[in-house]
Amino acid sequence: MATKNYSEAQVQAIVDAAPLDFEKAQALAIQLEKSHRSVISKAKSLGVEYVGKTAAKKRGISKPDLVLAIAKSMSIDVDSIAGLERATAQSLERLLEHMA
Repeated sequence: MATKNYSEAQVQAIVDAAPLDFEKAQALAIQLEKSHRSVISKAKSLGVEYVGKTAAKKRGISKPDLVLAIAKSMSIDVDSIAGLERATAQSLERLLEHMA
């Protein structure tokens, strides 16, 4: 028989903290003497809403847009340089700068 990792009181503390976010999970982890990852995992398994961190927005222009800009500056069809979007964004940016 498997041992329980969370007591009923610990489970109730997680449920009471809903909706859970990263900061609340960290605070609960300290209180419950668990890792924040464990608290988040337990919350998800209990069906408690978890609002994760939002991903940082990328800066700059996307690679397909860079390829389109390169094609426009060369006055050619973007299909004629198909595959160029597999280059690094930094290389594409440098190429576009040198074309201007």
